[in-house]
Amino acid sequence: MAAGGGGGDELKLLGLWASPYVLRAKFALSFKGLSYENVEEDLHNKSELLLSSNPVHKKVPVLIHNGKPICESQIIVEYVDEAFPDAGVSLLPSDPYDRAVARFWAAYINDKFMPAWQKASLGLTEEEKAEAVKQMLAAIENLETAFKELSRGKPFFGGDTAGYLDVTLGTVVGWARAGEVLFGRKLFDATRSPLLAAWMERFVALDAVKAVLPDNAELIEYGKMRMAHYAKLAAALAAANKKRNTHTHKHRHIVSIGGTGEMAGAGRDELKLLGMWASPYVSRAKLALQLKGVSYEYIEEDLGNKSDLFLRSNPVHKTVPVLIHNGNPICESSIIVQYIDESFPSSAASLLPADPYDRTVARFWAAYIDDKLAAPWRMVYRVKTEEERDELMKQTLAAVDVLEGGLKECSKGKGCFFGGDSVGYVDVVLGGLVSWVHASDKLSGAKLFDAAKAPLLAAWLGRFGELDAAKAVLQDVDKVVEYTKKFQPRDSGTAADRQAVN
Repeated sequence: MAAGGGGGDELKLLGLWASPYVLRAKFALSFKGLSYENVEEDLHNKSELLLSSNPVHKKVPVLIHNGKPICESQIIVEYVDEAFPDAGVSLLPSDPYDRAVARFWAAYINDKFMPAWQKASLGLTEEEKAEAVKQMLAAIENLETAFKELSRGKPFFGGDTAGYLDVTLGTVVGWARAGEVLFGRKLFDATRSPLLAAWMERFVALDAVKAVLPDNAELIEYGKMRMAHYAKLAAALAAANKKRNTHTHKHRHIVSIGGTGEMAGAGRDELKLLGMWASPYVSRAKLALQLKGVSYEYIEEDLGNKSDLFLRSNPVHKTVPVLIHNGNPICESSIIVQYIDESFPSSAASLLPADPYDRTVARFWAAYIDDKLAAPWRMVYRVKTEEERDELMKQTLAAVDVLEGGLKECSKGKGCFFGGDSVGYVDVVLGGLVSWVHASDKLSGAKLFDAAKAPLLAAWLGRFGELDAAKAVLQDVDKVVEYTKKFQPRDSGTAADRQAVN
């Protein structure tokens, strides 16, 4: 079926009708006025098309544009907006800083609000649900404040019209209405969060939303089925815990139950980077600034005694890095890298590819590095038991294996860098970890990017480390080794450092 935005475009959306993340993709397509073929997936018997289109995560949604797959709902939204700039309304703001702010709050919705919201209803224990409700309410309070600041008194996060953040948060509106029946509570209560409550009523009244919003009665029935499923899981977990507690506690067991599916370039520019020397995420920002040839003032933060400037600049997460550009703070390392690239387009080569699909692929692998590689790997030297450490290393090495294929894909057979012949966005995201990779090799005696198992990544590691930009900003490996030893469980004095570095 042809897309409304371009004559020869063919769009297919692989999804599950009840998924809030699939709904996010549908909202984006609807706001852009694009027609597409909707392919309903049975997630218990996934189609070959889904498995071949998203071999890494094997999840919905997947958008296929002229045979090319785009995965992950947030990435799909950006792709739809960039690939069809003349169709419908623009979702992302045109100003680079406004885009950075929108991406920050989109990440907050995905990382803080959505998990708490889902667990508050489908947690396996009452204690888990109660803690999730507490986290959810805190997130809603922050989003209420964000709406007040971003909307500037207008109806939507995007101002007069719905935009990127409206689509991102709008993913919950179907289940929010069903939840009033299923759980007897409003997600956005008019007393506690009046701005969001009013926003939701305006959002669901939009024609583009009504066109794709699932039927409420059907969602309620589906929700009852899911609740019954989770009740069985909770009973099984309780029985397993009871049985385990009857035996001597010689070993610690971990039970895991899976869910479903960041010289001023222009004369007036003033840049400050708030960071901490050991943070690989701060290194990302430094690498981006170095590669773009942009000068800045670096301010080392004491994370045990955070400065007022730091706390004012990132009041939500209170983590480094923070880039301050002409008084405007940008937070989260991957968002900062994109912001630098967009704000200084004439400074050196672009980090993100020009083609919308290539940008989408780069964003996918950047997210994979953070979520699947860095997340388990950063915990390896912090856990208390060998069993935990072995499991985390297993996850990390599995991610390295997948990332080897990602380098082959992104470099288009050239094998030099993820950006091809030159360093790009994914190289910077992974490059921030380089000193830590070498430190890990020294600490463990085994190579994370082993030339026998991951030859492309092993060669990439050597090439990247020889770049002038890498030599200028990456940490001394021996200092990182000593710093890492502080993470051992016997030393509890590094909690501030561990919790304040993103």
